[in-house]
Amino acid sequence: MAHKLSTRSWPDSQRQPLWADAIASAYFPLSLEFSPSTTFSGSLQIWETASTALTLSRLRSSQLGYSRSKSQVSEDQEACYLVTVPRRSEVHFEQDGRALHCRPGGFIFERGDAPYRFHYACDNDLWVFKLPERALHGQLRGAERYTRLCFDAKRGLGRIFVDQLAMCAARFDECDEAVRHMLLEQALATLLMALRDDERVLSSESSNLAAMHLQRIEHYVEQQLGNPDLAPPMIASACGLSVRYVHKLFSGTPYSLGEWIRLQRLEAVNRGLNDPGCRLSIGELAMRWGFSDQAQFTRSFRQHYGCTASSVRTTNTDRPCSR
Repeated sequence: MAHKLSTRSWPDSQRQPLWADAIASAYFPLSLEFSPSTTFSGSLQIWETASTALTLSRLRSSQLGYSRSKSQVSEDQEACYLVTVPRRSEVHFEQDGRALHCRPGGFIFERGDAPYRFHYACDNDLWVFKLPERALHGQLRGAERYTRLCFDAKRGLGRIFVDQLAMCAARFDECDEAVRHMLLEQALATLLMALRDDERVLSSESSNLAAMHLQRIEHYVEQQLGNPDLAPPMIASACGLSVRYVHKLFSGTPYSLGEWIRLQRLEAVNRGLNDPGCRLSIGELAMRWGFSDQAQFTRSFRQHYGCTASSVRTTNTDRPCSR
């Protein structure tokens, strides 16, 4: 069931500090700028599961500004990102020296690991999708590529993503834990496709060369993930880069290239194990996604998820295994 809170029952004198506490708990610590001319009102609904770090929320409030400082960022234990979808009025977002103005019908990507300011001048209604780094498993690299753009939520993958958020909220309480987990994971998968498929990410004059190379590598690995021979020399050759440069690109990210490929394979197998329509055996799934050594696959799966692949398959009608 969604967690709900509202300022309606709070004393006027306590609304601002209590709302600030609620926001910090739902997302991360932020400094809030309230309008001095009106009494603040707001409500927050949160949909989450015990088996995934992803969180969906619906935030409704009167005029408000949020800012994130360097000191607040330095206190975080891990990086988190927010995807915000305005539903009622325009929002303004400033990060990395750039300013965005996003109206209903679009959405923006916010890095929680860098200072920013976010505000709206009148009553608003927002979807907010929280993505902790551990929930992404290395699937999103060069996050600064996405904070400079407003993404289209009226058509294509952007529209599908926003529709999925609404469907999650509308049907969440009707589903068991395993299905709730899958709903949030599917919304994440659609979001990642929408971000990566936006031509502006690569064509933008401010996109740096390393970010473009990383995206090319990501796309190639996705296409070849089931190839057991996939290795840095093969990737470097296909992308027209040196092996040394490929490793250098990944040196500033949470995972090495080999670790990231293994994580993508484990995630692909885990999705198959949790898919009721998948008829492949565990061994066949592992081979399908590039694991040629069953013993290595078994060790890697247990180490990453904290349980065996067979236990996930056995309990996928109850709840999926989580890390």
